[in-house]
Amino acid sequence: MEDLAIVPMVVTDLDAVVEIENQSSPSPWPAQLFVEDLARDWAHTDLVRRGAHGDSGPIVAFANYWLVHDELHLLNLATHPAHRRCGIGRFLMGHLIAVARAHGCRYITLEVRRMNHAAQALYQAHGFEPMGTRARYYSDGEDAIVMTLTLADRTRF
Repeated sequence: MEDLAIVPMVVTDLDAVVEIENQSSPSPWPAQLFVEDLARDWAHTDLVRRGAHGDSGPIVAFANYWLVHDELHLLNLATHPAHRRCGIGRFLMGHLIAVARAHGCRYITLEVRRMNHAAQALYQAHGFEPMGTRARYYSDGEDAIVMTLTLADRTRF
């Protein structure tokens, strides 16, 4: 993974992110949602770039997430189809867990399509557990499975 770098998204990255999103999702987010997140303090989109210099190479994956209170809520994680099955998603998940810990988050939460078994396996390999479902959550009517990774136990006094 030494040829990979994780960098924050800037507006000039929009076309590449939208291309990956369109190739990865049956109900892709419109570009405007990514633009709106760039203006929010709590919203982040991190990119994985590949190449000899990593930080200036082509964008091969992204994750957008919100940091709210003691939670990192993962909204979207996608890898370009030509770069799947080579550990980039695992690399990006490790980064997100490190970000959550660095911000003092107790949880990482996400929704994943019921039929997206590859994504569910990735999340379970990182310790996420299913917590429930959201019926017809996606615009095409597919259910979502809510998954959570607990990073720290709450202590009550």
